[in-house]
Amino acid sequence: MSSKVVSLFLLFLFASISFSQQDQSLIKEGAPNIFIDCSYCDLNYIKEQIPIVNYVRDRKEADIHILFSYQTTGSGGTETSLFYIGQRMFAGLNDTVKFSTIQSESKDEQRAKLVKTIKLGLARYIGKSKIADQMTISYTKPQAKTETQNDDWDFWLFRTSLNTYFYGQESTGYLYLNGSISASRVTEELKLSFSLSNSYSENSYSYNNNDFISLSRSTSLNASIIKSFTDKWSWGFWTGAYKSTYSNIDLSYNISPGIEYNFFPYSESNRRQLRAGYKISYIQNKYIKETVYFKTEETLWSQTANLTLSLIEQWGSLSFSLYGANFLYDFNKYGIGVDSQCSLNLVKGLSLNLYGSYSKIRNQITLPRAGATLEEVLLQRTQLETGYYFYGSIGFSYSFGSIYNNIVNPRFGNSAGGYWPTVSN
Repeated sequence: MSSKVVSLFLLFLFASISFSQQDQSLIKEGAPNIFIDCSYCDLNYIKEQIPIVNYVRDRKEADIHILFSYQTTGSGGTETSLFYIGQRMFAGLNDTVKFSTIQSESKDEQRAKLVKTIKLGLARYIGKSKIADQMTISYTKPQAKTETQNDDWDFWLFRTSLNTYFYGQESTGYLYLNGSISASRVTEELKLSFSLSNSYSENSYSYNNNDFISLSRSTSLNASIIKSFTDKWSWGFWTGAYKSTYSNIDLSYNISPGIEYNFFPYSESNRRQLRAGYKISYIQNKYIKETVYFKTEETLWSQTANLTLSLIEQWGSLSFSLYGANFLYDFNKYGIGVDSQCSLNLVKGLSLNLYGSYSKIRNQITLPRAGATLEEVLLQRTQLETGYYFYGSIGFSYSFGSIYNNIVNPRFGNSAGGYWPTVSN
């Protein structure tokens, strides 16, 4: 048996050496090395459509580091920015190229736009490399000029959705329904939005010949207007109404003006932001059950402040938010919190991902005085009293080996052997 194992091992070793010698030809001599810094891109498609360069697995081995950043547009599409960062032979040669997609475009149309934009940005770099003579630039003659088209919808976008999910077994069952409709109009100077949503959930179970059903409902109506009046200052106005059995709210409506300052120009927001905001709110609440403060309805004033930092750089990305709120009639009724996320490229092949959030809660004024039943606690159908909330995660990833990533091989899926179900003997 051992001789067969040794023979099989030698066979695999010989085959591996033979194939590796053939694969060396896939490395393009004189071609620049590029690193695609994008977690959502179809890398196989990019490598198939742009085979002229070498793709590497680590940014430090690259001559061109292409960093991706995207923002949602007013039409529901995305605006993607590609930051070309020159390294090694192209040190100091940087560039930025942008493209936009719309919500109705297929994934194939979107990735075709992406490849076209990558090619556009690479042209100046390949033109300065040893393979410049292999590059061809073509020109498509534009069609005859037509009349300027007007937007029949005047930038208004409408969305509707209806979702449901359910599951069950012999003794338990769950049903969830949600419907919403929204309208928005977004330009560079003004943002308008309106939305209406409603949800219903039902949880049923049987135990010791007893049947239990727990229901939860919520409805919300919101509207807002946000206006920029300088490159760094903006103001906004929000209003809305809300009902929730979970939060003990029979009806709540609010009016909230606010202001925001961005320490960086908003035009740079796809790569860096440092925003400070303040909002003051008028709130009218009517409760389903009498609260722990013996209220069935009340009028409230509150204020909210937040500070948000967001960075996307070669070393990774960072987002950090600090926020706080309190009721003006009693500053002891407050809530403060911090939320942060960080992805760091530490050394070659090693990255660190961190996420954490913490909230200190001292403003739960809507809790019912009667408390919650055991069923409501177990099924999380009623908000419970708490002094804090936290969540965190830490993760490392490390890769080593060949720096090149030119090969595309989709056989049996993207993993080494794909997925096959196991069968027990």
